[in-house]
Amino acid sequence: MQPFNPVTDIANSQLILELGEWPNFHDAEVHNLNIWRGDVRPEDDTWIGPVLELKLELCALQHPYLVTLRFHDCEGIGLQGFNHQNALYDLSFKYEERGTLRNGEPMTPYIRVSFEHAFGAALQFRCFRIEVVSRQEAG
Repeated sequence: MQPFNPVTDIANSQLILELGEWPNFHDAEVHNLNIWRGDVRPEDDTWIGPVLELKLELCALQHPYLVTLRFHDCEGIGLQGFNHQNALYDLSFKYEERGTLRNGEPMTPYIRVSFEHAFGAALQFRCFRIEVVSRQEAG
């Protein structure tokens, strides 16, 4: 399985690229974290998993800005040590295998997402799709 590349594997990543590169999330500050439970109604064949939306200020950049990221079909959401000192140390992504279908083909992999404080994971979960929703100037 190939490594996760946020530049190509995150929808609308071009909105926040810095000279074609994924920006630095070190010292990013959480402004808003929203979790929507989704809409699962088997009787109507509706299968929308939980959606997590996060607005961050990328503070370690020469010209800081706010970015909103949306994560689709989330599960296994864990939040630890979140308080008023909510600056992040790092943001990482990696693909995680899920097994195979009955015909032997691999299932769509999870994307393992981890927002880390300097002392360990602050927010981690698995999802199937990530998108950049917006970028706006800070202040």
